[in-house]
Amino acid sequence: MNLYFHSISYNGYQDKILDSIYKECLPPGKFFIDISKRINPSRFVARDGEWSLPWQQTIIPGFEMPKFDPNFKLSFEEVTDNRALEIKKRVLQGEQFAVMYSGGIDSTVVMASLIKNLTLEELSSITVCASVESIVENPYFWETQIFNKFTVIDSRLIKYDDLIEKNLTPITADEGDCIFGTLMGLTLYNNFDYYINDLTANVKQRLKSLKYKISSDDVHYSVYKDLIVKHLSINGDLEFGRILYEKYHWNIQTSSVPVHSLHDFFWWLIFNVKYLNCSVRGALYFNDRVDYKTAIYRIFNWFNGTEYQLWSMANNNNGQKIHNTPGTYKMAARDYIYSVDKNIFYKNFKLKLESLFLIVNKQQVKSNHPASRIFMTDQFKMITIDDEEGQQFLRSSLTNYKIDWM
Repeated sequence: MNLYFHSISYNGYQDKILDSIYKECLPPGKFFIDISKRINPSRFVARDGEWSLPWQQTIIPGFEMPKFDPNFKLSFEEVTDNRALEIKKRVLQGEQFAVMYSGGIDSTVVMASLIKNLTLEELSSITVCASVESIVENPYFWETQIFNKFTVIDSRLIKYDDLIEKNLTPITADEGDCIFGTLMGLTLYNNFDYYINDLTANVKQRLKSLKYKISSDDVHYSVYKDLIVKHLSINGDLEFGRILYEKYHWNIQTSSVPVHSLHDFFWWLIFNVKYLNCSVRGALYFNDRVDYKTAIYRIFNWFNGTEYQLWSMANNNNGQKIHNTPGTYKMAARDYIYSVDKNIFYKNFKLKLESLFLIVNKQQVKSNHPASRIFMTDQFKMITIDDEEGQQFLRSSLTNYKIDWM
């Protein structure tokens, strides 16, 4: 069976089967299941470099990584304006859009770009899907840029299939973290002192001096290996953290894109290994009625443009993604939003929040709850944890898995 997608997760639906298979696995299979305990859900497929999985999996057409171009010169502002002009062209052809707006930096970039580049008449073709949480996360932007200016739908009561059936093209910003780096990195930066506290005195002193070098050309991520291994570990199991670190490290060594600093390391994990997850999770998990292939290609992934990816690969360690603290994360996006709303507080103090899964468990579904969906084949057929076929494939794959990168 060849796959386009997998999702292994301890979420209340898969736990019993995963625990049963875990008992039958050798250490490699146990390791792969343990990944879902540390990084849940586990939806990993590399777009570049060597990356072993328990099954054969290929990239969904349209989500491949473009070839690295070190001479790519467009700025984040130029790329973002170009993206809005794509929407403008489609609006002029009669298409109606719905922006999934959370109030976070990524979806605010989308709204700011549309407001900047479309006329008032063209903006009438844009619906905003938002919730109370969206307003709380960015009240100033809501009040000055959205309220009483757009048709608004409560995003807690609507999914992608609802929008598509209303003949609206959903716009998602789910790949914003892929462009700038992952939350996993921010968690480490915020807990830096805690992680180094019980390391040896020499290692602790060395790493302490590098606390504000997370995005520096002068320091390779391998210098932080002890810290990364501890961060990746589960309940103090440093051996698991070490193997997972080596898996990521081998992928980087065999890839075609330069990855150097600590933030590069965590950026690469999502830009390469979890990009597909961010790209299609809306179509696969916030959709109950529209067939998966149609949903995947109908949803407009704002940050999936080739220019955004080329920009991301060409702008490491220059302050565009992050300076040296979590508060400067997504600096280029903060600057872009500020150019539209002039909100200096949001630019300087907005922190990353998790908002996507506030609504996932409230979905009204006919069958096959999203949490049960574990595989999608290359024919866009979904297989759930409740299917005998899915259980057998999962068991066979994991019990035969091998660690081949060390």
